[in-house]
Amino acid sequence: MTVQDYGVNSPARNRRIPKVAELVAAELRQKILRGEVAEGESLSPEAVLVEEYGVSRPSLREALRLLEQQGLIAIRRGSHKGPVAARPDSDLVVNAFTMILQLRKANLADIYRFRMIFEPVAARMAAESASDSDIESLKSLLAAEKDAVSDGENFGELAWRFHSELVRMSGNITMALLVETLEKISGRHASAALMRWDDKEEQRGRAYRAHRRMVGFIERHEGDKAEQFWAKHMAEVGKLLLENPDELSIIEFLD
Repeated sequence: MTVQDYGVNSPARNRRIPKVAELVAAELRQKILRGEVAEGESLSPEAVLVEEYGVSRPSLREALRLLEQQGLIAIRRGSHKGPVAARPDSDLVVNAFTMILQLRKANLADIYRFRMIFEPVAARMAAESASDSDIESLKSLLAAEKDAVSDGENFGELAWRFHSELVRMSGNITMALLVETLEKISGRHASAALMRWDDKEEQRGRAYRAHRRMVGFIERHEGDKAEQFWAKHMAEVGKLLLENPDELSIIEFLD
């Protein structure tokens, strides 16, 4: 590929030409994303990559640092096997997305209302297609919730994990990734809100019973009932979670 391919002779003469390291990183990134290098598999030793791409060691190392920052590789120091393909930690997405939401003046009400749009639909899809293992997974979460009703420990995060598992069961990868990204923010907010309520144990019990009822709809594969019930449940919970504007800031949930 020549410099002309990057638009040097085009009217946009101020267009930035990618650095060699960025070009190498882009090619390696695509190999990982296409599955040509599986998670946990070594790319190649550094010396082999230098020869394969015809670049200097400093350029290759810069390319590898870019991929490491994106969570796509793990570099094993002192190893002769080279960098290893990895799966980015969702915390990277959560933290970046949280900061962007805060900078754009979004708050927890925005997040909750967004979830109210797609979660009932996901609940219907989950009920229609749930496997036995999916149902067992929900029941395990339900058992953990039951244990946390009295003492309140982690109940908010467990409850939101139930929501996220429900969306995952829908089979829609985009919705599942979105809810995974928002789960920590929602879970922390719910936990903090629950601990401030006077009737917190009663509210935890109410949430647990709603989740138990949802599992029943899913076991019977009653998609329409699951969607209607989940929309109603989220609306009722939303009135409580969003009632105090002073508690809707996102930034306090950043690590």
